This record gives sequence, structure tokens and C-alpha cells, in this order.
Amino acid sequence: MGISGVADLPLHAGHVPPWLYSRMVRLSGLIVELLIDERGIKNTIRLFSNPVFFQAFNNIIGMDWDSSGSTTITTAALKEALSKKDTGIKVIGGKGVYALNAPIEIEELGRTWDIDIETLKLMSRLSAKIDNTALQDGYRLYHHAMIIGSDGTWAVIQQGLNEKIKYARRYHIWMENDLLNEPHTGIVGIKGNHALNMVSRTSNDARKTILDLVHQEAIKVVRDWAMVKAMMKGNTTILTYLGKEPPRYYNPYLSGAFKPYTASINEDTIKQARDANDFKDLLLTRGLGPSTMLALALIAELIYRNPIDWNDPANIDPRRYAFALGGKDGSPYPVNREIYDTVIDIMQAIVDMARKDGALTIYLKHLANVTRQLNLPVDLVRPTPP
Repeated sequence: MGISGVADLPLHAGHVPPWLYSRMVRLSGLIVELLIDERGIKNTIRLFSNPVFFQAFNNIIGMDWDSSGSTTITTAALKEALSKKDTGIKVIGGKGVYALNAPIEIEELGRTWDIDIETLKLMSRLSAKIDNTALQDGYRLYHHAMIIGSDGTWAVIQQGLNEKIKYARRYHIWMENDLLNEPHTGIVGIKGNHALNMVSRTSNDARKTILDLVHQEAIKVVRDWAMVKAMMKGNTTILTYLGKEPPRYYNPYLSGAFKPYTASINEDTIKQARDANDFKDLLLTRGLGPSTMLALALIAELIYRNPIDWNDPANIDPRRYAFALGGKDGSPYPVNREIYDTVIDIMQAIVDMARKDGALTIYLKHLANVTRQLNLPVDLVRPTPP
């Protein structure tokens, strides 16, 4: 997927007015029904794992392109809409405490659908670890939503916040991506200068070294960490006299250019990680958080000379889809209730008729009605040929 540009998502403290949110819920459900009818459950969920599609969906239902609510409100509206419909797709999790309820909600789905609830719970937890521990970009996760299909298909949409600069960042993960090598279909947010990215292919050798480290006696890791701390202070080590000291090169953590966390080694955590079979198991080790991962990464790079990817992977510009029905805060223009209701009525008619005749045929048939009633140029509603 070709991607260019970045976008900033400022934290907005306002609330969506009830009159608008209720319409968002209705329109969300109608759009998803049509998508499922045309594409099926798996491909519909896959669409939402694409950050560009998600941004377009967010703008179509009336959220602002540049708001942190473009994630939280959109997934909440989608969750509510699908909770009222038997479409074969549900949304679990959400913002704050709702994110913590994700395992419970997955178990509830398992009572209705024949799905592997333990695997889904594991993937939910692993996704959170990826964007909070393996990838450290200065944003703390506060939103975790998972879109799940009755066939076991899933995608994760997460959002973190940077309290210092007052911006948010959204992460998209699709189930068929390699979760340890470039797991994201895209990341929406203002691009920073540096990030610790342990799920980059560049960091592959470092991941292997870190796994070897935790398989040793914990005291050896502690000694390596002591050597790194000496290097941070600029102290000369015995390796200098043996001619084996790693070359001094630019490291963003040592230079002070990147310090969202303070690196540290917890000996008890290292002991618990000894049974990890792979990097996924290591990430899921209880107690292994950003500080320990950062310390292990520094050991791998500075002592064992395995390169780490310090490039910030944020890469999506959502602004091109901001002109559907307007936005909550009037960006790019205020939402018109009459036009919004007209769109809902048309979509409802399309869904009702699609149940009889097929969604795509009815969609094409009613494009002229959409154009006439909304007084839009034909080019804005003409479907793009596949």
C-alpha cells in the first residue's frame, strides 16, 4: 500500500452532541451492513485495519479529521451500532476502562460464536504490548479496540497519547501481518524524530540477541547493563584496553534526543523471561515493560553491536477525506442535520432493498438519487472502477 504524509491528532476535550452521535451510530451500522453484503465478514474487517479507509469512514460519519476522537468516537459508534445488529461482526474494548474489559467481552462472544477465545485474548494482549513496549514513540496507550468476526477474523485499532505535546496517535494491526516484523498497516500521528522500534525488520538481529540475553543467568544481564550505564556516563571500560569496545556512534537515547522512558533492568523480570521461546513470549512476560525492553535494546546495540531501528514509523495523512458531512467541531465545516438525515434515509433504503436484490446493483441504481437530493457533483459519488 503506497502511503505518504503524516497528520497530527490533537487531544480534544469536547463531547459529541447526542443528536450527532445517534446519527453516527445509525449511519455506521448501515454502511457496515452494505460492506458485509458486498465483501463478506473478513474483507470488511480488513478494510477497518486500513488506516486510510478508517479515516474516510470517520469523516463520512461526521467526526473531525484532526481530532483524537476520530478514533475513540468512531469505534464507540461502530461498537454500539453492531451490538444492535446480527451481522457477524462485533467491536470489543474501547477507551480507558473499556479497553481493560476486552478479555471479558471476547469470552462473551465465545458463548455465541464458535471462535478461539484464548487465541483472540492472546492477540489482544500482544497487540497492546507491541504498541506500548516493543514500539516506544512517546505515546501511552489509552484506547484498545478489536474488531472480531464470527469466522475468527480480527483487527486491532489502538490509540496512544502524548501528554507533553497534547497529541494522539492511532495504530492499526491486521491479523495476517507478521506481528514481530512490521505489524502495522499504518500509524496515524505527527511524526517524531526518534522512536524505539523493536518490531522493525531492522531490529531483527537485536531481537535474537535479546532473547539470548534473557536465557542467560540474570546476573550476566545485570553486568551488561552496568557496562551500558558506564558508557552513558562517558566512562572508559576495560574493553577499551582490550581493543574490543564498540565504536562510539550516534545513539538517540545516549544523546538525550529520545527519552520517553528511563531504561532499567529488573532482575526478577529477567528471571521470569528465561522460559520465553520467542520474542512474542518475551513481550508477554508479566512485568516486562517499556523500561526493561529499552535497557535490553541498548545492551543489544551498544555491547553486542546489533542495530536498532530508531526511526519513528508514523506515516499516514488522513485529511483528504474530510469533506463528506462536515465535522463535530465545524472542521472543515459544520454538520448539517437535514443533509445527514437524508443520507441516512437513502442508506436505509439501499440496505432494505439490498436484502432482496443485492447491494452493489442497488447502490449503483441509487447513486443518481444521492446526487440529486444532496445536490452534489456527479464525480463525487461515482464509484471508482476496480
